[in-house]
Formats: sequence, structure tokens, C-alpha cells
Amino acid sequence: MFAGCFLVLGSGAAALWWGQERIIGLFVQQANQYLRTPVRVGKIELSLFDQFPRVAITMHRVVVTGSLPHDTTALARARRLYFAFDAWDLLARRYRVRAVTLTDGQVAVRLDAQGRPNYDVLQMDTAASATDEPFAFDLEGIQLGRIGVTYVDASRQQQFAGHTRQMRATLSVKGEEVTVRAEGETHVQALRVVDDAYFQEKDLMLTTHLRINRQTQQIAVLPSEIRIGPATYGVAGTIGYYPATKLNLRLEGRQTDVQSLLALLPPRLNHRLAGYRSRGEVYFRGTVRGEFSTKVNPRLDFQFGCRDAAFYHPQYQQEAEHVFLTGAFTNGAAHSVRTAVLDLRNVRGQLGGRPFSGSLRYTDFQEPSVQLQLLADLDMARATRFFPVAAVRGATGTAQLSLQVAGPVAQLRAGRATNARGELTLHDVAVQLRAYSQPLRRLNGRLELRGNNVTMQSLTGYLGRSDFRVNGTLKNTVSWLLTPRQTLLIQAQVNSGLWDFDELLRLPTAVSTSKRGGRAGGEYALELPATLALDVQTNVHHLHFRRLRGRELHGTVRLRNQIVSSPALSVRAAGGRASIRGTVDVRRPNLVKVSTTATCTQVPLDSLFYVFEDFGQHFITARHLRGQLTAQIDSDVYLDGALYPLTDRLEAEVKATVRNGELNNFAPLQKLSMVANREQLRHLRFAELKNSLYVQSRTVYIPEMDIRSNVRTASLIQVTGTHTFDQQMDYHLSIPLLPGLLRRPDAAGGTPTGPRLLLAVRGNEQDFTVRYDRARAQLVTGARPEAASPAAAPRPTTTRPGILGRILQPTTRPNTGEADTRPATVPRKSTPKPVAQPQPGEYFEF
Repeated sequence: MFAGCFLVLGSGAAALWWGQERIIGLFVQQANQYLRTPVRVGKIELSLFDQFPRVAITMHRVVVTGSLPHDTTALARARRLYFAFDAWDLLARRYRVRAVTLTDGQVAVRLDAQGRPNYDVLQMDTAASATDEPFAFDLEGIQLGRIGVTYVDASRQQQFAGHTRQMRATLSVKGEEVTVRAEGETHVQALRVVDDAYFQEKDLMLTTHLRINRQTQQIAVLPSEIRIGPATYGVAGTIGYYPATKLNLRLEGRQTDVQSLLALLPPRLNHRLAGYRSRGEVYFRGTVRGEFSTKVNPRLDFQFGCRDAAFYHPQYQQEAEHVFLTGAFTNGAAHSVRTAVLDLRNVRGQLGGRPFSGSLRYTDFQEPSVQLQLLADLDMARATRFFPVAAVRGATGTAQLSLQVAGPVAQLRAGRATNARGELTLHDVAVQLRAYSQPLRRLNGRLELRGNNVTMQSLTGYLGRSDFRVNGTLKNTVSWLLTPRQTLLIQAQVNSGLWDFDELLRLPTAVSTSKRGGRAGGEYALELPATLALDVQTNVHHLHFRRLRGRELHGTVRLRNQIVSSPALSVRAAGGRASIRGTVDVRRPNLVKVSTTATCTQVPLDSLFYVFEDFGQHFITARHLRGQLTAQIDSDVYLDGALYPLTDRLEAEVKATVRNGELNNFAPLQKLSMVANREQLRHLRFAELKNSLYVQSRTVYIPEMDIRSNVRTASLIQVTGTHTFDQQMDYHLSIPLLPGLLRRPDAAGGTPTGPRLLLAVRGNEQDFTVRYDRARAQLVTGARPEAASPAAAPRPTTTRPGILGRILQPTTRPNTGEADTRPATVPRKSTPKPVAQPQPGEYFEF
């Protein structure tokens, strides 16, 4: 038996070897009758084993040229192409090609801008019967393996890319009718239409049955299926392909779920929903009818919905249950986005055991109009986990929502939403926002939507430790939500028991100070959205900020274009009352400008210095001072991104009156023991002190002032000088030597005069000296000073614009040749010569 088999194989191999040239010649001759375009082949050979048990003509390195003129892109390339026929046909000298196998290739189908294809490469000759030809195609099977496919339609801006892993097909030709059956696995990289990509990275199982009538130029799609995962999509109908594409197709989804439907959509439409899954019955069906060309779209009518389904997201561990809905989509009579309609009806379900229901109608996708109705009883924790909001980290509590919106979307965005109504009732809701470390908690109240505005009615809650009760209106709310760069205006009355600015100004935990331009370790920041505006009446019982403990804050706060302003704010703090008006400009996050005019009345000095942490110095502190301060302060203060003051930019004018003042245990006074008793100097008291102080270029300028104290031997002390932020002092004191001989003031109210001791206090807080002021003494007596000390040098005459620009301008005087050693802020006074003064080269040191 084996000998017979070997004999047959040997005879067949011998016959092939002797007849291969004739067989290959007949194949090439017959193939050329079916081809319109050239085909390049690297090598052709006849093999008994490549497609065993069939005999095969194997073509290596095949390149098929496309049919478009001047087109250099090949229609197809293949590493190997096999044409197989039965051995019995070989013995009978009837060469019938029964199978075609194509492996490791690439097919590039293209249509140019005029709609002409590059695949018109075959021509069918039916004049002769297949039985009359010595060589003919009678295909029983076609196999494709590892074939990449691309499709580009320049006229419709469509592209397709994928590859066939394994595909089996049969081709039957009877006269003008060609029947194709195909089944296999295909991977789709993307189907791109204009800018949208569908079916991205999807594996398809394709089973199709086509009947092509070349005479009527129509394709009959017999019931065929495309399977994506567990979902099956059925297709049937007809396709007319000449002179224009005309579709009449029916589509139906079976065993579908939400992920299989979302998988068909482009990322811009499904990116927020792509992770959701469903259980239960989800269905869709529809028709596509009409011409499909560059100018005309077919009519689309689809119905979809679900019955007792559940939707969930594996990551969030929440699901909507018992969901029912009925939906429809059509592109309307004009087959365009202008007549398109999306309709969702009878929507109902449960989320966390709480019901929701509603409906949606969306018409005219180019200039859309919407009709929305929604009722929901919400568990906030479950709702925010089921459908996360980027700005919200988490939420708790319950809420009831009722919403009705109708009208063109353009009117909603423009603020003309006359048919918008809604109500949101909050019950003990807590919300943790991602941008802030402090949570909003214990929110209770009601918000009502009327047109474009939202009314807040008794909305209470906490932000960190700070509480609030708000009644007012959010104006332009709908436009602000729907349109970028729209402004939300809040007009409200805010009452609060406590505002804790240590929390309210604290940096969010997720943001570093380096991004805000603040210093390392900075803990505060002030950021205000450009799209937020405020007009708020405040009534705060208590406020905290560092050491400040304020009470009864009243006034108006406004915000426009990132500038906070107030015409009047009043507060009780540090044992007195203060009122403030001014602006805070945060348009530049790393350069916050605070311009204010503040007045205070009967504020205890020791409390003031304690609250403001001794103003950053340790020379004169809260333990040194007593008395009641009444003052007006005009200031321009600049802060960096972490709300640290930029002291080199600070400018201020302080008009102050101190009554019943005390200066206790002040070190420089202890060095005046020769003038007065140390115990008296330790507790220096004065009834009233008035003066104006100026701040610029990190320096405090003190014009000349009179201090009338309880010390008999120094009952009138005149002081002037400067004190820098680096704690460099340059004070000049004038003390009467014979206070009992002082002349009375003149009728004009001038200062009494007499012999005085002139002293200079120079140095810093830890290292200072008190010496006889020789330079000033020479100035007073008319003598030319030997050398002016650097600290006593006159200030430059140029000043920065701002508060001091109109205050510190130098006064024009005759040029007498004398050096003026006092600060430029102090007006010149005529002073008589003192009775006693040190000899040249001598000085007093106490």
C-alpha cells in the first residue's frame, strides 16, 4: 500500500517537474485576462507541498499596482500568494484554481478627492464558459493571514486602519452575480470620520454574506454579524454603489451593554463614561437609508434603551440600579445636524436606594435647544463616587434636586434663560474640595434657580472652623456654568460667629509655595478667581488671625476683577475700635497690593503692640508701653505670594495721638540718669503726645515732637530722628537743663525755650550709644560742624510716587551754607543758643 502511495507521489512530482512551465504559463495568461493593472512578482514556482494535498502556484514578493492614474502607492503587497488546485485536476489536465491564500501583506485602498478608487483592477470576461478554458478560477476558499488594511476616502474625510489576523472566505461567480461569504477575526485600530475616531483598538469577529450584482451595481447584505466581546450587531439590507452610494440597511444590537455601545463612540464623546459597566437588558436598533456622498447624508433613525438595568464603575464601587429608559435619535428630514434630535424619555432608577427620574430632549445640534426635567433624591457620597466631579474630592449628606430647563443653549449661555427653574435643598452636606485643605461642612439651606440667577435662602455651614449664614443671590449663574470667562456675581448678606483667617488664608496642602512665588515655609496665600465678583454685607461676631482677636466686624466687601475693596469696615480689636477703607489688588499673585486708610480710637498701646507682634522689632515692645492711641494710618503695603510683606515697597503716614501714655523700663532712658532719677525714668509718663510718622524705603521718619513727662528735671523732651527696619537708630533729643527757669510760651502758643542738653542716640537694639549731639549743637550756635555723621546726613530729595510722594517733598530754603542734620520731614525751627555746651573734643556719655 505504501509502495502505491509513493508511486503516486512520485508520478505526480515527475509530472509537475515536466509540466510546470506549461502550467505557470497558462496561469499567467489566464490571470492577465482578469487584471487591468500591472502586477510585479519576484518569483513564481509550482509546489506540491506548500498547500498540500493541493498543488500550488506560489508567487513571492507580489506588488499590485492601483488603478488611479499617476498613483505611486501600491494597492497591495504580499510576501507570499498561493493559488491552489486539486491533484485530480492536474492529472485530468483541467487546471481549476480552487483556493487562494494570502499571507504577510498590506492592502491600501484609497479614493481620491473625486471619489475614484484605486482598487478597480479586475475585469470579468464572461463570454467563454469556464469549462471551455484549459485554465480557470473556481474558488472554493480564500484565506487571509496577517494582512494589514488601510482605507482612505479623501472625498468624505474617512480613514480606516486595522489588520486581519485570520480570515476565511468563499467566492462564487455565476454570470453577473458574485457571492462572497467571509468569517474571521479582525483588529480595528480606528475608523476615523473627519476628526472623530470610532472603534478604537477593538477586536471584531466578522461573519458576512454578500451577494454582488454587477449588472445592477448593487450589493445585497444578507443577514451578517459583527461581534465585539459579548455584544452582537446584526446588519442586513442593500448597498448601491454606482453612480452614488445608496444605503438601505437595518441594524440591531443583541446582548449589548453600555460598554459595547460606548466603545463605538469617539473619545471626545465617551471619555468620561468609558469606564462604566452595565448589567441587564440594553438594546438598540435602527435604519440607515438614503444616499451617502460628500454632499448628502443618509437618513438615520435609531431606537435604544434599557429595562431594569444596573450601571456601575468598577473603581468607584457604586451603581445605579433598576434603571429604565427609552431613547431615540434621528438626523431628521434634512439628514443633517440642524434637524437632528436626541430624545430620552421615561428615565427612572435608584442610586444608593434613593430614586431619580427625568427626561431630556436635545434638538438642532448646530444651534441646540434643550428641554430637561430632573428629579433626584441624592446621597451625596454615593452620587459623587458614581459620577466624580474633578473639583470635588468627596462629599457626605443628602440633597433633593428639582430642575427644569427649556430653551436654546445660546440663550442659556447669554444669560437669557427665562425658562430655567430649579431647587436644591441641602441636609447636613459636607464637601471636600481638591483646591482647599479646609472642608465645607454642615451645609444646610435651599438654593432656588430662577432664570439665570440662583437665590440662597438661609444657607448655613462651616468652612473649616469658620461658620456662615448667607441670604442673597448668585447672579449670572447659568452663563457662568456653561460659558468660559463669564462672571459670577454674589450679592449677599453674610452673618458669622467666627472667621478664622489662619485657616482661610492657609495654603492648600497640594500646592507648594514655590509655585506661588512665596518664601520657603510660607503658609498663607490669597487667590481670587478672575470670574468671581462680590457685593457682600458682613456681620461677624469674632475673627482670629495670629494674635488678633477681633469682634463685631461690620461693613461692605466688594470684589471686581480680582480687586477687593471696602468703603467702610469697622471692628473691635486690641481693646479699641478701628475702621478701615481701601483695596486689596491680587491681579498679580506674587505682588499683592494693599492700599488702606485706617483709623483707630482709644486702642491700648500694649495690646496693639502685642497683637501685631511688636511690628517685627524688639526695641520698643508691648511691655514698654501703656496709653490710649487714636490714629489715622494711610498705607500702601505690598505682599508676596505667601503674604509676606515686601518692606522695601512699604509706604505709610501715621497721624497719632497718645493719651495717658507710659514708657516703662526703656533701656535708652536708663542712660539719662544724670538728668533725672532712675526710678522716674523707669516709669516715664506723659499726658498727651501728638505726632505724624512717615514710613518709606524701610525707614520710619519721626518729625520733631514734644514729650511732656512726669519727670520734673526733664518735663519737656523734644525728639526727632529715624529708625530703619534693620533696627538702625538715629534719634536726637533736646532736654532742658534748667526746667525751673524756662520762659513761658509766647502769645502765639510757641514752645518755651531755655538752656537745653542736645543728645544723639545711635546704633541698634543691642548696641547703641547716647552721646552729646555735637553736630546739632554747632548748627544751633551757628558754628560750622566739623563733620556730619552718616546717620544725620540729609535724605535724598527724590521720593517714590505714592503716599510720601506728596508728603516728603523737601521745603525750599535759602542757601545759607549750613548743613541740615535733621530729617527732611521735619520743618526747620529757630532755636536759641543753649547756655551750656561741651568744649571741643569733649562729649557727655551717661
